[in-house]
Amino acid sequence: MKQLANAPERRKSNVMRLRSITSLAFLAIVILASPASAIVRGAPATDPNGVRNFVLRIESQLGELCSAVLVAPDIALTAAHCVLVETRYAVHGLDRNFRDVRREVVSMVLHPSFQAGTPPRTQPGIDLALLRLESPMGRGFEPMPLRALSPPVAEEDVTVAGFGTTSYNNRASARTLRYTYLRLRGEIQIGNTMLMASDSERESRRLGAGACQGDSGGPILRGDPGTFALLGIVSWSSGASGERERSACGGLTAITPVTPHLDWINARIRQLRG
Repeated sequence: MKQLANAPERRKSNVMRLRSITSLAFLAIVILASPASAIVRGAPATDPNGVRNFVLRIESQLGELCSAVLVAPDIALTAAHCVLVETRYAVHGLDRNFRDVRREVVSMVLHPSFQAGTPPRTQPGIDLALLRLESPMGRGFEPMPLRALSPPVAEEDVTVAGFGTTSYNNRASARTLRYTYLRLRGEIQIGNTMLMASDSERESRRLGAGACQGDSGGPILRGDPGTFALLGIVSWSSGASGERERSACGGLTAITPVTPHLDWINARIRQLRG
């Protein structure tokens, strides 16, 4: 378990031609004139009974920004690559009136197979981490239940949510909770098994819906508000293959599935609380 400094939602198919793959962790302090997006082609969350209930934002003392999912009153699930730097982290949620609620992260645990420094395309480990908060998020928040789901199928429609940017390197657009809809395209083996998703109409050839910088660690959901089920966690994205401008957003969204790792997740929750 990592202690912090100053504790305070048919067929399998291979996805080809991944281009401009990047980590979705967003270093807010390193902003250059390059293009990037949060939830691309998404809408701000306005339903107090929707994704607001459990989607969180992670920020580090150094300006790193990611998303996360509340899975217990005081435990958040995110992507391991979001919390690699030895610094202080805090999570931010939105209460029922969409006001900011902040909690310090006091300890964390990363999946032991995750290899820091390995590019996402060849990462052999599991991109998951759990964070324990200084205290529960409180009334108005509803942790996402962790339960085993039936295997995903290609062409299944899902929802993605996060606090990232709306266009590549558009720093000003971050920190707003947004969501959009994606279609699963199948699995890909890149050292570990990932699920791939893209815009249901534009697929991954033209700029379409998807995750972007700051959306790593955010949820991929089955169902609708009130019946949401956690299918996976956003790990990385690519630019659209048919676009001339290089980007890391608007093409494919890569997802670490949760069900295969439930035993590890539940054991680590007990550990963090112990």
